[in-house]
Amino acid sequence: MIPKGIEASHILAAMREIDREGIPPDREPRKFHVRSDQTGGRLYPPKYVISLAHRHAGGTEWPSSEFSGGAEANGFLQRLGFEIVSCRPPKPVQGVGQPKPRRGCSTGRKGHDERCPQCKRAVQKLLEACYGKAEANCSFDVSTNLEAHRGRSYYQHLQRIHSALQQSRGHESFVRAAKLDDCDFFVPAPGFVVEFDESQHFTPLRQVALQSYPPSLRTGFSVTEWIGLCQSIHARDNDPVFRDEQRAWYDTLRDFLPEILGLQPTVRLHAREMRWCALDPGKPEDVAQFRALVEGKRNTPRGWIAVVVLQSNGDYDNNSRLVVLERACEAVAEHTQGDGVILFPAGWFRAGRQQARRLYPWLEEHVPAILKRWNRRLIACVGVDGRIRPNDDIRRDQIAVAIGPEGIVALGRKFSPAPGEEDIQLAASPLAEEDGRQRIFELNGVRYFLCLCYDVFGVRKMAVPYPDPGVQVILDLAHSFSPKGEGSGASYFARHGFAGASREWRCPVFGTAVFFDRRIPPDWPSGVYWNQGAKSTQKWCYDDNPLRPVDERRIEVPEGLALLRFYRL
Repeated sequence: MIPKGIEASHILAAMREIDREGIPPDREPRKFHVRSDQTGGRLYPPKYVISLAHRHAGGTEWPSSEFSGGAEANGFLQRLGFEIVSCRPPKPVQGVGQPKPRRGCSTGRKGHDERCPQCKRAVQKLLEACYGKAEANCSFDVSTNLEAHRGRSYYQHLQRIHSALQQSRGHESFVRAAKLDDCDFFVPAPGFVVEFDESQHFTPLRQVALQSYPPSLRTGFSVTEWIGLCQSIHARDNDPVFRDEQRAWYDTLRDFLPEILGLQPTVRLHAREMRWCALDPGKPEDVAQFRALVEGKRNTPRGWIAVVVLQSNGDYDNNSRLVVLERACEAVAEHTQGDGVILFPAGWFRAGRQQARRLYPWLEEHVPAILKRWNRRLIACVGVDGRIRPNDDIRRDQIAVAIGPEGIVALGRKFSPAPGEEDIQLAASPLAEEDGRQRIFELNGVRYFLCLCYDVFGVRKMAVPYPDPGVQVILDLAHSFSPKGEGSGASYFARHGFAGASREWRCPVFGTAVFFDRRIPPDWPSGVYWNQGAKSTQKWCYDDNPLRPVDERRIEVPEGLALLRFYRL
């Protein structure tokens, strides 16, 4: 029996979890899929979705043995507004001569083989149905030799990736072909490559390459998701011994085709993403589903985040912090292109014994003036601390402020107190407006959620009443960490705060803080993306984290040191 309390939002949360983590082999559907337009029309196993949804509703993963598939599961999902799709393709019309689908591809009890030839043929037919023409095994006159690209604007990025691959295992010479091998598919109009990635593409060496991609590179897939797949699949091919370096390098060149040839971003499909051969190019609804998925990848949220972590001696005021902010913004603008977010710690500015909002006019006078120096949209997120007097009871006032060239764009009051914070004025609810502004803001199609310090721990608590706020990134402005032995909590914050929030909402978490009178730990993660499934945060370690900065810069400031870490989305 399906338990009570599961709502449509919990089903959607379960679907997004499957998008991140995949489907266990023993939970693949046999007869039916469930789909939703809100997740790009992708197909999911109904019983597994319901099992996961119960955890998102505040319980545990519901055992599949406790309820039935077919009528019970499908009827339940249909009542919540979801569409049920048969796994079985329609029988061919007699006399047409259509080939019989290979047993175990789009259906069957033995599971789906990712090397199914019908899948790649179906992808080509679906691309043709969507875009008019799709060439399979298309070749381009692109040299695999790094030095052939010298003098081009992207050369330094390729050089960095090539060097990282060489240094990883000591195989310095792994390029054998003179020209890049054929690409899986090419869509001439509007002009982009589609790669169909099977398991052998998700290797530790591919992860090394992806982690070195510049923030400015346009891709038709989520680099963070692909890094996570490299970690979880962890494929290896040692025949020849440098095969993984070679494959990672060739994949890199295909991803750089927009820079090399001026094409649109390379789209990547994961062979296990769905049963591609179950989609019928002759059915408008299947074509629409496939097009939505491809267009979703082509419109993958782009941009970058620069996290500013401060090493401080404690000697500062608002004016000196404004100088640090200005110097950080200058460094960020110098090392990035396009729009992006610059994240500073909580309590960056102080209103003293006044309300934090008293500093808003001062912020809108000075910060936008700095951001306007560059002809692009930069959003600076800073924390402001002050005091407030509700009913003559003095309380602490902590606000996260997102400021763009036009002024304040979002405000978020702290909603989850740390232990012992009885004297803090909290938000009425996690999604309550502050001075008429929401805590969620959008930049280039990416929705960001502002957290203040312990709010990342509160993300789990708000999961039941607010299971899906529809954001792609969590930004956490933590306050400070003291020297070790004085209750600093830096590791605890990263493992249970950042990683825990990413685990709950299945999105990356970027966080920062001030390290007072201590060095910034070099391995402390200021960006976390959870890809460890049901693993407990108690057992999570920094090495589990696939999210790495693509670059770092250090700025000497009067207060100490500002460490800038650059991440791509």
